[in-house]
Amino acid sequence: MTGFIAVVFVCGLSIMKIASAQSDQPSDAQIQLVQNNCLALKSTLNQLHASDALLRVNMGQLYESMAVKLMNGFNGRIENNNLNNISLVSETKNYNSILDNFRNDYRAYEEQLSSAINIDCQNHPVSFYNAISSARVARDKVHSDVLQLNQSIASYQSTVGQFESDYLLSLEGTVR
Repeated sequence: MTGFIAVVFVCGLSIMKIASAQSDQPSDAQIQLVQNNCLALKSTLNQLHASDALLRVNMGQLYESMAVKLMNGFNGRIENNNLNNISLVSETKNYNSILDNFRNDYRAYEEQLSSAINIDCQNHPVSFYNAISSARVARDKVHSDVLQLNQSIASYQSTVGQFESDYLLSLEGTVR
């Protein structure tokens, strides 16, 4: 049984790699590979779909918490104390924009993956192949959004550090 799972996994990865080449038309060998491994590919895609959905929910909640609970909360406290928070607000707006892209791009990816899963790969291997290619491109966009979100969080953290330094310097000036 373990050997079968390994074969299914390898076949699934092979098709995903083949599809990632983004050629307009799959070769006859690729079409045959899709048809011969149709059920295994569908199974792999269904597992990917389920695990990605769970991952998206968990990551989405984490990224949303970063925006609402941490960034907006901290920015509000700074503003309530009549301190300059322009750079922090700017970083937060940028983060929220990237977060919106993440949501939209994930939705597009999920729709494309679902579309691929619903194609009869036995009778329509070219359509299936092309749908997997499109899903892979959409998944790459989501990955890019995640990288941008992580970079934006690091940038916000750096801006908070600069705010703290500026604030401490301003306190030193009032103490003297």
